[in-house]
Amino acid sequence: MRRASDHLPNASPIRAAGPDDLPRLRPLLSDAALPVDDLERADVRLWLMEDTDGTPVACVGLEGTGPHILLRSLVVAPPLRSQGRAAQLVEHACTAAADAGAGVLWALTQTAERWFLAQDWQRAERADAPEPIRATPQFSGLCPASAVLLTRPVPDRRRA
Repeated sequence: MRRASDHLPNASPIRAAGPDDLPRLRPLLSDAALPVDDLERADVRLWLMEDTDGTPVACVGLEGTGPHILLRSLVVAPPLRSQGRAAQLVEHACTAAADAGAGVLWALTQTAERWFLAQDWQRAERADAPEPIRATPQFSGLCPASAVLLTRPVPDRRRA
């Protein structure tokens, strides 16, 4: 069985996105109806995968610091879906969140609830979101109230 951390054929390594990558990431995110207006915030970190020509084909992000961090901007270009890239990106983000001291990841979605639930995320009530998550632009206005809130613990990698 293939794990998310295994090498995927034709997949570039995941790398941190810099300010110069944001204009190239916007179309990928916009085409998936994901918010792009707040990408420049200091507390948003993004990672991407690129096609052989350097075009971004997948992305994931984290927003916030502390014990509760929002997973955001998870997208894989349609022709490359169902190949494990999303799981690989989430695993990468989970490691980064653990390294930053997070204990819980949160996510909002309108289209990927089934995928997240299959990846051991749990549905949460919006009223139960902690204040740091409620304060994010994603939660407080960029994502519609109909977006589903999901959560999962971040494994403590110091004990692993």
